[in-house]
Amino acid sequence: METLALSNLEHGIVSHLFEKAILPPQAKYRANIGLVGIGFELHFDWNSILENYQIAKESLKQSLPKDRFNLVCSKEPLQTPEDVLGWLEQAKKEGLDGVIIYQGSFMAGELGATVARWLMQNPTPVLSWSHDEATGARLSNNRLCAQNFLLNIFKSSGVKYSWLFESPRSESLAEHMMVFAKAVYAKASINQRTIGMIGGFRVPGFYDCELNEMALLKRFGIKVDRVDFETIWEHGKRFSGALISEIKEELLNHPLCKYNNVAAEQIEKSIRLSLAIVDFSREKNYLGVGLKNWPELFDHYGIAGDGAGALIQDLGIPVADESDMGALITMVLMNQLSLEEAIPTLVDLSLIEENKNRIGFWHCGGAPTKLIDTDSGFEVRNHSILENYDEESSMGMLLEFLQKTGPVTIAKYQYPDAGRVMGWEGEIKPSKMAFRGSYAEVEPKENEAKDILSSVMNNGLDHHWIIGRGHLLQEIQELNHWLEIQTIDIEKSNSYLYGHSNR
Repeated sequence: METLALSNLEHGIVSHLFEKAILPPQAKYRANIGLVGIGFELHFDWNSILENYQIAKESLKQSLPKDRFNLVCSKEPLQTPEDVLGWLEQAKKEGLDGVIIYQGSFMAGELGATVARWLMQNPTPVLSWSHDEATGARLSNNRLCAQNFLLNIFKSSGVKYSWLFESPRSESLAEHMMVFAKAVYAKASINQRTIGMIGGFRVPGFYDCELNEMALLKRFGIKVDRVDFETIWEHGKRFSGALISEIKEELLNHPLCKYNNVAAEQIEKSIRLSLAIVDFSREKNYLGVGLKNWPELFDHYGIAGDGAGALIQDLGIPVADESDMGALITMVLMNQLSLEEAIPTLVDLSLIEENKNRIGFWHCGGAPTKLIDTDSGFEVRNHSILENYDEESSMGMLLEFLQKTGPVTIAKYQYPDAGRVMGWEGEIKPSKMAFRGSYAEVEPKENEAKDILSSVMNNGLDHHWIIGRGHLLQEIQELNHWLEIQTIDIEKSNSYLYGHSNR
């Protein structure tokens, strides 16, 4: 029984009970990617061009997950401006989120210019793909020079592009091709979608948690739905007391639950709140939600919302504590870029250990239970920061635990418009719980911890950060390229922790 319970942790401790009562998730977005080959039969080895294009089509088809991508291909490499324009126009009618241009051989400059003009008129992420060719005899395809020529035309025309030089037979092709494909997916899948701000606005005084809504719409195509708590509580009345009791018992009796000091009524209210938000979010098809944890939930409803946020995130819906809109945008982008594998969670930068080259990240207790370190388990607690004031009047429910180890990416799209981001990769290492709450110690992969801290302080960056599972920096940088988002560099620091503002 215990083994079964631990295996279910992958999906969240009580998610299976939620799924019995809430709306099913809406269908995932499928991005349309077009593959068009270009070449020139008159002067080059057409048979080898056709053969390599067929291999390229098959390799790309195998690289793209079918549940997230639809691949539309030209039958063979196109040779004239008229043919390539006709193909692009037809693909556009069917919906085109990204284009891959396969370099079959050298091509006519007029064809490249036609593609450039179309991209100027129809801004679409485009990847130029070329690769090696047979050597030791006549130059049969001249692909590398042709790619150089095409990108010169794009650059001269002001067309943004990405490029890849890699054989269709390469074992690493899928990994490298997916960097572009995931950015295409993320960009397209968030367009005209909505995030929900539960509680309406950010918490008082957290100025760096509010973004400019029109800037979000312009850059990301994301809209903001502001929802008051009464609407959510009314929505929550549809869930029975028996269901809430069943969820509570399973949570508290889980073999990894080591302690509980939260009043039963507060646990039940927290579970009802989480059921209401996740069901409401699926009904509205939100990309994620910001949750205004305080002060209303403390003052008027008698709970702390963090544990509710944890259970919602177990269902695959990102939740940004304290209604941090920039944090939520970061979580949404990580979620879409990773095809929902990143399980992003919000943290504060709370500790630095220079000698170990580690940064300690903490937040109150709202991380999804999927992230529990199984060696140490979790505790159901009242709010530790409220206990600083008065332990007796503190309230819950929060889920406190060490986060499990593994590779991670840390980033935050910055106030006031998410037009800048700083990010780095690292690994969560085994550690003790430095502070009660949700905690993880990260060893940076490329940078030194003190350089990261100095860059945060010198640039006066936002005070929340997002940890996403896996190494995602390449995908984030690719998406930033297409959304024209500035990357904040990590600078070398002084020999001790001291600095000054960059401007």
